Amino acid sequence: MQFKSLGIAAGTIAASFLMAGTAAAQTSNVTIYGIIDAGPEIINNAGASANTLERISSGNLTGSRIGFRGVEDLGGGLAAVFTLENGLDVSTGAALQGGRLFGRQAFVGLQGNWGSLLLGRQNSLQLDWMSKYNTMDNATWSSKVLDASFSDRVDNEVKLSVKVADPLDVSAYYSTGFDSTKGGEIAGSAKAGREYGLGTQYTGGTLRLAALYDSKNGQTAVAASDTDRHLTFGARYRFTESVEAMGGYLFRKQDTANVVTRADMYWIGATWQVIGPWQLSASYYHLNQKESAQDPSSIVTLVKYNLSKRTDLYLINSYVMNRGGSNLGVNGFGSGTATTDITPGSNQFGTMFGIRHTF
Repeated sequence: MQFKSLGIAAGTIAASFLMAGTAAAQTSNVTIYGIIDAGPEIINNAGASANTLERISSGNLTGSRIGFRGVEDLGGGLAAVFTLENGLDVSTGAALQGGRLFGRQAFVGLQGNWGSLLLGRQNSLQLDWMSKYNTMDNATWSSKVLDASFSDRVDNEVKLSVKVADPLDVSAYYSTGFDSTKGGEIAGSAKAGREYGLGTQYTGGTLRLAALYDSKNGQTAVAASDTDRHLTFGARYRFTESVEAMGGYLFRKQDTANVVTRADMYWIGATWQVIGPWQLSASYYHLNQKESAQDPSSIVTLVKYNLSKRTDLYLINSYVMNRGGSNLGVNGFGSGTATTDITPGSNQFGTMFGIRHTF
């Protein structure tokens, strides 16, 4: 059914090209937009000496950014689109995503009533779709703490998204090198750095559902046969205008040099628009690593107060429980710095308060 729908969509795209050739362009516009998000963060039991860490942190609730988005009407229901989006650290002014100028997104493509065809560096569907099935979305302390794929961005990607019916979307994508800083796109080794996937999402009424399969290959010619595969499901249900529950399940299988590891991850949470500008949410996350007793869990809560349509205050708390010698911190599995790494088997608590403004 999905492949038939993709075939129909290909015909629709071709027809749109023909119609665009006979119709004059209507409008063109470019939008400058952004998010500035920062606040103090306090984490206990951090570093080799298990001290308390205090710092100013950027992008706590939503990654800070500045972007440019353009749309040109080509006629016949077809439009040319582009996005250039830079991630930045508000606390220092530095560019994120390895110092890239437009490290969050940089793509160009076509879109219409049928969907879109985009080329360039793009958010993965794990980020664009599956992050929306947990209460924290892509916040610093969210599902990506237990599996980094929830914040993936993909270089060299071709992505086709098709509107099968009004509430049903299907998307397929392929990358010739998902992280250009580490390899891929090697002559004679087409598998090196390859990433591909297929996802479907139902967004009708009070119920939303999504499913996604994603596969990556090793990024060098020697490691090209290594694989990292994810199968993820998400669901969310709105009980009333103010109460919504959501959750999901992820299965991961890694094959590195013929050594196979597996993990299950699941999460559940709810949001409550209490009254007026006040919003509360809470989530529970758990990771079960099949070949290990290291099975950490985390609880995250959020209190948010909207000062206006574009500015809000928030308070986020996170508590991580490590079992079997796991070393999950509120920011993920280690960070590579002595100031934030957590002693294996130790629990950790963190709190952050911040202000977020969108423009």
